Amino acid sequence: MSTFAKVLLATDLTPQSDNLTECLFSLCPDTETEVVLAHVFDDDDDADPDGSNYKKVNSRLEGYKNDLEQAGYEEVKLITPVGDEPFEAICDAGEEHEADLLMVASHGKGFLKSTLMGSTTFDLARATTLPLFISKDDGVDASKLLDTILIPTDFSKKSLAALNVVRGLREFVGNVIFVHVIERFRSKEDYREKYGNARMFLQELVDELKIFGIDADFRIGRGAASKEIVHLARQEHANLIIISKTGAGLVKGLVMGSTAQNVVLNSTCGILLLPAEDALDD
Repeated sequence: MSTFAKVLLATDLTPQSDNLTECLFSLCPDTETEVVLAHVFDDDDDADPDGSNYKKVNSRLEGYKNDLEQAGYEEVKLITPVGDEPFEAICDAGEEHEADLLMVASHGKGFLKSTLMGSTTFDLARATTLPLFISKDDGVDASKLLDTILIPTDFSKKSLAALNVVRGLREFVGNVIFVHVIERFRSKEDYREKYGNARMFLQELVDELKIFGIDADFRIGRGAASKEIVHLARQEHANLIIISKTGAGLVKGLVMGSTAQNVVLNSTCGILLLPAEDALDD
């Protein structure tokens, strides 16, 4: 059974969104997954079914729908919400249609600007209570999205929610690399102790995944967590980073921790951002 049963894919109809559709095939290989294709209009006139712009958009959406149906997905729905704040329209649509995954592309015009990660993408990442996949315009082959997955962890329950995703996709996952970053230590002895404890815990995670037939390894970094995670993702040629919005020590209700925020902003590979609360618990 697929990890995600119902997906809302928000598209601005750019080439980057075409790549997003390919990512859907990797993240949701079960063709019983329900797919909601959404395009947000920011003007009621553009959303007029008799208008030329609406007809053009609807034609493109029908093309996406046909591609998905040709790939075997049986339940594909089209929606065109209207909203001054696209991220709010996407959040509302996700809740209304009871999606358990949102998918967006990080570049392009429309609701996803090319400046940094786009204000709408950032607002969406902060606001949504659903898992959010962000595709980056980095030339990565979407069909290889699961070949190498990086999972940062501070060993909190929140940071380990990614295990549920990986286990659910175990037949399609290539290699998983766990990453723990030691940010602070009082002395060399303190660092060695933290390093030893991290190594022991990371090996347990690796062994657990190997029970499920998943190749896994780990890396231990030192310094600023977000910088180390982004660096290791590039070094290991990761195609996907799965990271929790918040980690240990952060209070309930905090929208997004600084580590997750900076990883999303600076990484060049795809990001699967998991909710602050463990919404994916078994």
